[in-house]
Amino acid sequence: MALASVALAQARTLLNDDTASVWSDAALIPKLQIAHQELQMALWEVGSPVVRKESALIAVTAALSDLSAIQPVDMLAPTKLFDYTVGSVYASEMTEVFYLPNLELADFHVATLTYWCWRKEKLLVYYSTVERKVKIQYRRLITVPTAGGDAIGIAFGETYIGPRVAALAAGSVGNAEVLKIATDMATANFTRVLAANRGQQKPLSKP
Repeated sequence: MALASVALAQARTLLNDDTASVWSDAALIPKLQIAHQELQMALWEVGSPVVRKESALIAVTAALSDLSAIQPVDMLAPTKLFDYTVGSVYASEMTEVFYLPNLELADFHVATLTYWCWRKEKLLVYYSTVERKVKIQYRRLITVPTAGGDAIGIAFGETYIGPRVAALAAGSVGNAEVLKIATDMATANFTRVLAANRGQQKPLSKP
């Protein structure tokens, strides 16, 4: 797995600064972070599995509605939830809603988890009267590098990030020629990154 330093070295080559006499890590790391975030978003838009993940079974105690304290720490947004009876391998897909039914209507609560919603970066469910387990499919955050020794976390991601960093650096000083060359290279290399992280990719119907 490539480190951020590999992408930085590629960027400096395109900037004709292999000795880092002009573009230090401190100057390029913020641009690398922009490129890394762009790459994650682009991979999500085409449904790449590298930015998708499924949790282990998570215990949900009876009457618990706010799951934010037990949701995966790398979750950016859930896409599907599945409800399990404790001790069972059989699951039912839960229904996403924009707003939960009134939680005070106790007469309507049952021994299953049926509805969920994503509000203000919190995962909420219409709670069950008994303990349940849930499995969450979600969009995950790939840790954005903060130093040259950090992993990129995306196979061949450096082939996009390096040229993109060079483009951002060149643009910041008005070097239109290098900006265009590096942008074209990053655009071409995104196709290769996509192929390296291919699964059953398809456009998603929601963010």
